[in-house]
Amino acid sequence: MLHFKIALRAFLKSKWYNFLNIAGLALGLATFTFVSLYVAHETSYDRWNGNIDRIFLVEREMPDGASPYTPGKLAAAIKDACPEVEETGRMNTALFQIPFFTQSGRFLIRNWVGADYSLAGMLGIRPKGFRLTPNNAAPTVLLSRRTAEALFPGESDVQNETVMMMSRSGMPMTIAGVADDAPGNTNFSFDCIGFSGDITQGKDQSYANQIYRTFLLVKPGTDIGLLSKKIDKVYREAALADTSLIAREALAMSNAPTIFLDPLKNLHLKPHYGSRVNDQIVKGLIVLALIILIVTGVNFTNLYVSQANRRSKEVGIKKVSGIGRRQIVFQFLTEIFSQCIVASMISLGIVALGLPYFNELLAVDLSLSGITGGIAVQLLLAVVALTLLAGAYPALVMAGFRPAEVLRGNQFEKGGRFSWTKGVIPVLQFTFAIAFVIVLTIINQQIRFMRSEDPGFQAKQVLYIDNLAIYNTPASFETAHARIKAIPGVKDVAVSSHVPGGIMPASYEYVVQNKTQAMQTIAVGYHYFETLNIQLKQGQTFSSSFSVDSAHAVINETAARKLGLGNPIGTMIKGRSGNYRIIGVTKDVKSSGFESYVQPTVYLMNDPLGVPKTQIIISVEGPAIPAVLATLGRQWGSINKLDGDNFNYHFLDELYGKLFARQEQLQSILTYFSSLALLIASLGFFASAAHAIHLRIKEIAIRKVFGARARSIVLTLGKPFFYIMVTANLIAWPTSFVIASKWLQTFAYRVDISFQPFVAATIISLLIVATTVCLQIGRAVNLNLAVRLKE
Repeated sequence: MLHFKIALRAFLKSKWYNFLNIAGLALGLATFTFVSLYVAHETSYDRWNGNIDRIFLVEREMPDGASPYTPGKLAAAIKDACPEVEETGRMNTALFQIPFFTQSGRFLIRNWVGADYSLAGMLGIRPKGFRLTPNNAAPTVLLSRRTAEALFPGESDVQNETVMMMSRSGMPMTIAGVADDAPGNTNFSFDCIGFSGDITQGKDQSYANQIYRTFLLVKPGTDIGLLSKKIDKVYREAALADTSLIAREALAMSNAPTIFLDPLKNLHLKPHYGSRVNDQIVKGLIVLALIILIVTGVNFTNLYVSQANRRSKEVGIKKVSGIGRRQIVFQFLTEIFSQCIVASMISLGIVALGLPYFNELLAVDLSLSGITGGIAVQLLLAVVALTLLAGAYPALVMAGFRPAEVLRGNQFEKGGRFSWTKGVIPVLQFTFAIAFVIVLTIINQQIRFMRSEDPGFQAKQVLYIDNLAIYNTPASFETAHARIKAIPGVKDVAVSSHVPGGIMPASYEYVVQNKTQAMQTIAVGYHYFETLNIQLKQGQTFSSSFSVDSAHAVINETAARKLGLGNPIGTMIKGRSGNYRIIGVTKDVKSSGFESYVQPTVYLMNDPLGVPKTQIIISVEGPAIPAVLATLGRQWGSINKLDGDNFNYHFLDELYGKLFARQEQLQSILTYFSSLALLIASLGFFASAAHAIHLRIKEIAIRKVFGARARSIVLTLGKPFFYIMVTANLIAWPTSFVIASKWLQTFAYRVDISFQPFVAATIISLLIVATTVCLQIGRAVNLNLAVRLKE
């Protein structure tokens, strides 16, 4: 009880310093808790699946990158040739949206998945209230819980219900039931899923038709590297024996391994195919949280030590009274642990208040209830680690005071005992903070570049309509085109199979002058390039004045370069379903954003590969957008009778902007955490400056007695801190350059690193140092000399 009273009195005697200390600890622990919750969420995807370590996605390595799509026949070939594969399953996703109607509601199915029955067991997809029967020849259609609640509100048991597809009087479909929600986060979300014994039945079985995602469940202990080689051999032999000339020629020209097995546990954070920005955010947050936690502990040490002299006489009297060193160490560690506990409680309050903003920032749904036993243990360990990190050194130092020295008041003037706090620690603190500022500035530059750089098409003031009618021939779209074009404010109208920023077009192999090249295939109508303002480099685009446009093709710059065509106009392309003559070359369109290179692309007017033209694209004069939308809404039933119940429009710039969403989240995260790191580093520098100046307080008094001016004293005392800032910049510059360069390498199109971020960080650090140190020195210079010389 006596120790508690002493600790409380000491706390109140320096309450502002101690409040500052606890606030810094609380911020560090709150950061740690935020990050722990987020990391637990991001690393939990499909972890509930007991077979997660045995499930793999079969991917193909292509010259221009990996693809998750494989031929439909490959699954059976793998099952026959590889006994170490226990089960296979295939999945594909509809490329268009379909509305479902019931008497109670309407739901737009944006994510419609088709899958083999075998995939349900592999991925843990279970219907509610009944079992799937894989031997059933008829497909089994299940709704997600969210879809069922929208279509059948208030019904707890949805089985064998009927929905109408496309319109209220459209095509009926029987819904077998509802799929139970996954017991945790999953990579496989859907609005509606249809299971069948063979999802490829009735479809093109050629190895050139690669539209399925194939999953494997392997037996325990399987050598995945060896299995990949076996599957690669199976794939090559089957493709070379395929009746499709394109499939054979494509493989015959490549000796590199084609097949890669991507583990299910990697698909969310570290997919072999796709963006790894999720992993970047998780790793970045972990590093930031650890750095902030360490810097917080160091700041605690500095602030605690800077006030240690006020308790040196207390320690001296205790030692004279016979209290041992171990007891004194225990007392100070207990005090520090108590402050850490108080800080952790405050941190939970900060987390509770900040979670809504954190969730909005990262598009997640975290709550304090997500603090599992594991996270609670991590938080407790962090408190213990902070106690040891922040408290062990000052406790041992103060317990080691010599009674005679401290009672004379000389303890802190001898031996340079705290010199390490004036050098290494402040340098490290500001190194972290400056590196954060530099990296954040470079990230800002890259995101500004992505927002301002010409993507090769016009996204602003362009609408696209998800449409159910398929306009594969120019004649089928003439009436709808004329009606829409006649609306005041509409500049141009076109139809296509894909829009930039949407679902990636499938790649098919083409042969040009005995060279095989996989190219993304986009089916377009007249005025497509004009509507999106895609610039033409050579030749011409499709025109109704040509009667044979179905035999023509337009390619992009990348395709011309990959094919080695200096003058492509007039060159023949041999495709799987026909031959085409190149009539034009367009500029490249960054339809997938800036993280991946533009792919070779061919634009066709006809639909030889089953690519439906359903996307209606409309360019509108800016001020006329509200009026155009209102008119389209009123007239849509007569413009498109098949789709009259569903006028679903979107803005193309919003769709394209989603490609940058995760990078912008990373930018926002680093902005908040870098600001926090700067704040904590400033607190630490404040503590270091306060302690260092306190040790020289008598020197300041003596200098003033001998006539030294305030400016001279400020320059003398501020010089060591200037050296600290310079040293921190010298370390932070190359460190941040390496980090930023590695991050920029994830972009195919990126900015060059300039000196601007480094200069800006130096100026910011200089301002912080000048403000912090001048405030401390100015306070010391104005102290009462007589009082200080008596101490």
